[in-house]
Amino acid sequence: MDGQSYKLATKCSKGVKMGATALENMAKFCKEGKVRDTMLEYVAKHVELAEKIDNTLRTQGKDAKNASKIAEWFAVKGIEFKFAGKHDTGEVIRSAISSADKAIATLERDARTYSLAKPEICEYVSQTIELERDFKEKIAEVNGKD
Repeated sequence: MDGQSYKLATKCSKGVKMGATALENMAKFCKEGKVRDTMLEYVAKHVELAEKIDNTLRTQGKDAKNASKIAEWFAVKGIEFKFAGKHDTGEVIRSAISSADKAIATLERDARTYSLAKPEICEYVSQTIELERDFKEKIAEVNGKD
C-alpha cells in the first residue's frame, strides 16, 4: 500500500472510531428513546466501518491505528464536562450534528490532501461521509418523535 493510501486509510479509521466513541458517550446524556437508540445504532455502524478499513489495512500488511488514548480521553471528558448534570437531548443532538459536520469537512479535506490514494481507500472515505450524512438525517428525523 502506498503512503497516501495508508495515511488516508488510517485517518479515516481513527476518525470513525472517534465518532463511535463520541456518539456512545453523548448517548448517555439523552433520555431513553429514539434519539438515544439511533445514536447507539450509529455507534455500531461506525465500529463496523472501522473494522472494514482496519481489515483492509491488515490484508495489505499494514498496522491499523487507533486514536491516541489522550485524544479519546479529552473527547470523553469534553462531552462529560459539556453535559455534566443535565440531560438535554436537544443540545446533545446539536452537538452530534456539529461533530458530524466537522467529520465530513475533515474527510473532504483529507481526500483532497491525499488525492493519489487508491480508489479502494477513497471509497472508504465516501462511505464514511455518507454514514455521517445519513446519521444527521436520521437523528433529525427521530428528534421530533422522541
